[in-house]
Amino acid sequence: MEQSLISVVMVNYNHEDFIGRAIESVLGQTWKNLEFIIVDDGSTDASPEIIRQYADRDPRIRPYLQKENNHISYVTNLGLSKVTGSYVARIDSDDIWCPEKLERQVQYMEAHPEGALCFTKLDIINEKEEIVNDSMMVFYQMYNSRQEDRRGWIRHFFFYGNSLIQSTLLMKREVVDRIGGFNLAYLQSHDFDYFVRAIRHFDFIFLEEPLTKYRRTENQNSAWDEATTRRFLNEHMNIRYHYFDDMSDEIFTEVFQEDFVKKDSKSHEELLCEQAFLLCRCIRGEDINPVLGAKKLLDIMQDPDMLVLLKEKYQFTPKTFYDISIKPMFTTDSIMCELEYLKRLRPMLEERVEGLVAANETLNRQVGETNKKMKELTEENQRLKETIHQIEQTKTWKLRKLIKH
Repeated sequence: MEQSLISVVMVNYNHEDFIGRAIESVLGQTWKNLEFIIVDDGSTDASPEIIRQYADRDPRIRPYLQKENNHISYVTNLGLSKVTGSYVARIDSDDIWCPEKLERQVQYMEAHPEGALCFTKLDIINEKEEIVNDSMMVFYQMYNSRQEDRRGWIRHFFFYGNSLIQSTLLMKREVVDRIGGFNLAYLQSHDFDYFVRAIRHFDFIFLEEPLTKYRRTENQNSAWDEATTRRFLNEHMNIRYHYFDDMSDEIFTEVFQEDFVKKDSKSHEELLCEQAFLLCRCIRGEDINPVLGAKKLLDIMQDPDMLVLLKEKYQFTPKTFYDISIKPMFTTDSIMCELEYLKRLRPMLEERVEGLVAANETLNRQVGETNKKMKELTEENQRLKETIHQIEQTKTWKLRKLIKH
């Protein structure tokens, strides 16, 4: 059977310690028909030389070594512009694929032709390639979490954000042709934006085998300083602001109707209002950051007909808007961290409460059994007293008492 050509795109910046293993994991795939496009983003370490050495040994590698750093979206788009295969895969230069990853994914996609993007399960590794799933259980569970269908993913991306890792991905070439490249405006949320655009048109499928090793290092963990966290939040909010821009009314209604203020909203104008209301509570369905919805409502209220609609159908007036505008519009990093902490703390507290309730039930049961036993002993004691009294009233007992004296 002739193997279809798979285009593998890797971008790299200063990963001299890991890029060799990443390259080897691609070249060692059981699926041999590959074109391996490696774009170096102006690295200042030994990465370019490492790439050259591998390219000299394997003609499947096509290196593009940039003289200056342009960041990940730019160089990824450069790599995507060079693909010619029927399938396209992405791998970060510090991650590792299991040898059969691509072959198993192609087989799975052929068996499930409805899926245009196929993701695998992953293991998390550290600098030494040790699997550290247990010590990073929150990340491990998040990256391997799944939604039931396209509707579930559209909702999940809107309310919660991204939980998928692009190194696990194999997609049909038609996805790249239709979706295009990464948005250059995004540095940290480029993959999230790409998945959001893809899910509107294609189905995701999942091969639940751990065929990808996703590396998280101490440098990555410590890189999340205040500025990075702020940019991450800003990018996510901007993606949400444009979330409904090219979404049809039919898909919007199908996916989000259960969250409508008025479940019977149908017209395009009514759905615009529902979108604005949704944007007021786009973070986990809570109104902790209403700025996006407030901006949409501000635009809607400039139209006199829409203002009438807001009032008659939704009982929303300028006075209602004033109530929104006094709320904190921009959620700070500290608030988000606190919310995330409380979110993680809640199940532990619920488990503790469940334990206390169970302990209380056990204690109540023990108290009940003790009270029952005490009642039985009291009744038995009373019966003994009555028996003794009856014996003392007999002639035999009285005669024995006289003899004894």
